[in-house]
Amino acid sequence: MDNFSFVDRPDNQRIQLMNDVSEQDAIITELFLDFQWTYRNMQKVYDDVLDKNNLSESRFIILMFLKRAPNHELLPSLIAEKLGATRATVSKMLKAMEQKGWITKKTSISDKRSITIKLTEAGMHILENFLPINFQTVHLLFDQLTQDEMKQFSYLLGKIKQGTAKCAQETEK
Repeated sequence: MDNFSFVDRPDNQRIQLMNDVSEQDAIITELFLDFQWTYRNMQKVYDDVLDKNNLSESRFIILMFLKRAPNHELLPSLIAEKLGATRATVSKMLKAMEQKGWITKKTSISDKRSITIKLTEAGMHILENFLPINFQTVHLLFDQLTQDEMKQFSYLLGKIKQGTAKCAQETEK
């Protein structure tokens, strides 16, 4: 028996050798594996860029939320909602970001029982230094695509999102 690893992805021919796999299923499976592999490699490259700048994707997104917020401040619950994460997870991230001096916690003016998270000058500095690097990285990742190909890719991603939503609905039943 062949020894397969994630790096040794099966091609169309190997997929078709499996029992009861149609040519169409093999094509779709190969495309899925190629798409998944490409995404994971792209994410690894991007994560490395974030890591070199002492950021994670979530920290970067939180800094962006705060930068765009009125007075550069938000409630922790709103940050969790916007990020799509639990309050406990966000609380841990905010604590680490506060220790780095990127944010401060302050008592809410409207409700003395709650706190708001405010972007500090140090946090703004981190963000302003990273944004050009971010745009350069994203540009390099998509540099091979023409304007027309980017429009087509955007359209195709929309179709994949629809398929993903349909699959999620089916698995919930």
